[in-house]
Amino acid sequence: MSLAGIENRSKKLQSPKVVNSFWTPTNRIFVLGAFIILSSSSFVILSSLISAIISFSANYSENPTSIPWISNQSQCRHSGRHWDGNRCWDDEHSPMF
Repeated sequence: MSLAGIENRSKKLQSPKVVNSFWTPTNRIFVLGAFIILSSSSFVILSSLISAIISFSANYSENPTSIPWISNQSQCRHSGRHWDGNRCWDDEHSPMF
């Protein structure tokens, strides 16, 4: 027996405090689910983007166009184009122009 008397504090108060960990089972499931959703959506977006780029590059072709301000064959050939059907044609015309 001590001078202060018998120890009457509860055992819960006597145990050291446990620091709450972030990696609880619920948080682990949430983080795993978020990772799966983000990685699958990233995969879908990137594959769609890559297929769009491939499709655009496959469909991209040169579209010949006539040059209306060149009216004779010698001017046409001098500019590096070709003369056909009384028109000067430019084979390097880009549809993105």
